Amino acid sequence: MKKRPTTYTTIREIEIDLDIDVVLLNSRIFTTKDLSTVDNRQKSEKGKKYLCISIEIQLDDFESVSDSAAYARPRFLILLGILTFLTQELFTPFEFYSKSIVVGNLKKGKRIIFKFNKSNYLSDFNKIAAFSESHTENEKRLFFSLIDRYRKALYLENESEESMIHDDEVLLSYFHILELLSTRYYSKQKQLATKSIKQFSENILKDIYLLEGNHLQSEQSSKCKLIESIFISELPVASKIMFMFKEQGILTHRLKAFISDLVKDRNSVAHGRQVYQEKVIFPVPPFFPLIRNREYSFDILRILSGRSIASFLDLDYLKEDWADLDLPPSIDELNRFISEKRYDKIKIADFYAGIDNDITPYIIEYYLLSKKLKIENAIAALSDIILNYRKNKDEITKIVLSVLLIVDKANGELKNKCIEIIKLSSENGWLPDLKMRDLLYYLEYLGHEPKTFRAMITKREIR
Repeated sequence: MKKRPTTYTTIREIEIDLDIDVVLLNSRIFTTKDLSTVDNRQKSEKGKKYLCISIEIQLDDFESVSDSAAYARPRFLILLGILTFLTQELFTPFEFYSKSIVVGNLKKGKRIIFKFNKSNYLSDFNKIAAFSESHTENEKRLFFSLIDRYRKALYLENESEESMIHDDEVLLSYFHILELLSTRYYSKQKQLATKSIKQFSENILKDIYLLEGNHLQSEQSSKCKLIESIFISELPVASKIMFMFKEQGILTHRLKAFISDLVKDRNSVAHGRQVYQEKVIFPVPPFFPLIRNREYSFDILRILSGRSIASFLDLDYLKEDWADLDLPPSIDELNRFISEKRYDKIKIADFYAGIDNDITPYIIEYYLLSKKLKIENAIAALSDIILNYRKNKDEITKIVLSVLLIVDKANGELKNKCIEIIKLSSENGWLPDLKMRDLLYYLEYLGHEPKTFRAMITKREIR
């Protein structure tokens, strides 16, 4: 049955600095100030700029041209995903308010360009276009799924920025990207594990049990299956994601620690658990949160998942963004810093500057708040800073939360200095974005019991 070509175009106004005219998947993405070039029935407004997406559809004779919108939708969503991924600017179907349907083939532009905010994205787009045209169907479906999840995550993140209403779903969406993409690397991970198990079994059976011939092969086969059932049948998702990052060349000790924490948070959101809490903190959430204290920003998740997609496509895109986004030292690194008493070997100014492996008083506060660091260990590391504190806003702001948690277990002069710092913070407003009362609520919300701090507020020694 003969098909007839129809070009479906959807249009929206834009105010962003986007100049584009490219072709992909028998579709064209372009910007224009003259809509008559799309359809002579379309009228432009003076000074307005428009983003147009044209998609060629092949319709059967019995189908109406109005059916083209439904046929165009999958490619439309793919193209919105590519635009969103490369520009980090959210594009959704909701902003496209006008459409045009013209019988005939897709018309291509006379130029090829992709510039956004004065940066050139044409090279990256061309690699994506080549990938979309030449790779296997499974690879392409994976890519299309990844960028759609990325666009949805960015949409939920934007919607949740003020209201926090979708915070749990944002985390799941970004995590889903990592989980989904890790499946592409799983076969290699499984092969390596199987090979190691085979070598391990052979070494024991041959060199220690002294088996050989058919007996060796039989025993090796049965033992390998047994060991594989332990190690491979239920490979943890964290291991799959870490292996993916290892293959992509970005895995570090700190990223391992980050992934471990992320998986715990994902499990808190994904699996059923009670969410009721007697206390909440400002800004008050619309629902009880599934994660009491998330120790990272969504910026990290967005850039990490974006960088993993870019690596899959063999792009350098977001490479610098990820390099600039330093993850904090892990709790293991901090514990070594404290156990080796390296805090005694650096000057106070260097401690604040993180000259030793990026460890600063803020990192101690970071792990104190999450209860991963014992207060006694924090006291050992911060005693010198507290005893010799300087009336410096930046320095006081960076240690006051630690001081509030330390003071109950401090003694003598150290306790007196802690109280001085708390009062100094109150008098000068040298606090991390919260009032003293709100800090108390925050610490109690996280499960701490700052008795001295509460008593000082009750006695109105601070306010």
